[in-house]
Amino acid sequence: MTPAAVYGGLLTALAVMGPALPSHAQSDWDVRITPYMWATGFEGDLGTIPGFPAQSLDLSFGDIWDELNYGLFLFGSARNGPWVIYFDGSVVQTDSTEKIGGPDIDKVNIKSDTSTLTLAFGRTVSQSSRHTLDVFGGIRYWHLENSYSVYTPFGRQKRDTDTDWTDPIVGISGRYALNDRWQAFGAADVGGFGVGSEFQGSLTAGLGYSMSDAFSLALGWRLLDVNYDTDGIVYDARQTGPIIGVTFKY
Repeated sequence: MTPAAVYGGLLTALAVMGPALPSHAQSDWDVRITPYMWATGFEGDLGTIPGFPAQSLDLSFGDIWDELNYGLFLFGSARNGPWVIYFDGSVVQTDSTEKIGGPDIDKVNIKSDTSTLTLAFGRTVSQSSRHTLDVFGGIRYWHLENSYSVYTPFGRQKRDTDTDWTDPIVGISGRYALNDRWQAFGAADVGGFGVGSEFQGSLTAGLGYSMSDAFSLALGWRLLDVNYDTDGIVYDARQTGPIIGVTFKY
């Protein structure tokens, strides 16, 4: 499955859950779709070629921005009574070239695609006029794809690698109305448990401001931590940084 296919499927699913809902169901469903930007850094060990040792990386968002081709992030939820579906996906592509200038190797180019797709089902366990607290369980799917090109006096040598895995996750999510316009939100989950990765965890917290009944702004912070090491592929990474998004309500 390519990153474009993952994101295309994500968009299609959310589109179906949103405007395509029949009119008689609109009053029963609270559907929210949030495209957002995540200004994340990257810290950890990365090894995507079996047989070669992993490299320790510590990159700021500015470092990643310099090599970024595109980054697409989308969150969605659909709530009906106490039941809720959560959906989150991302596709990021970076392209870096390092000039070597040696007699055997002129330069090295690395193009990397990283995709995640999260689907979870939850239920409200506490609710009032000001707050909602849910527990949920689901899966998070990862896809890593890398293309290496080494330029020598004899031409280009290219190698492609890819891997994917799926982890179970469990977590909590909640919102609290501070007043008529502002509300705090947060979510946390843990997973992996050796099924795909050894461990992964996600933490998100922030504030939302309602511009109208159908539109709001969100500003917060997100942390995503994963430790995957299987068949020579290492992805032991901590990504953290601010998020900003817009929410459309149906």
